Amino acid sequence: MDIAALATVAAQANVSQQASILMMKKVMDTATDQSQSLLQLMGAGPALSPAHLGNTIDISI
Repeated sequence: MDIAALATVAAQANVSQQASILMMKKVMDTATDQSQSLLQLMGAGPALSPAHLGNTIDISI
């Protein structure tokens, strides 16, 4: 293999690696946005049960 072919292969590998990194960054950004949206939805709604329920346990027989 001559030097020109090696340079071409190396350049193609570099472009492929850069594309993979950019795609992973986009996936991470999307996951972050979705998790933030989910957390906002979880905190936005009313409580499902009153706060005093579940605080004590009656163990008398």
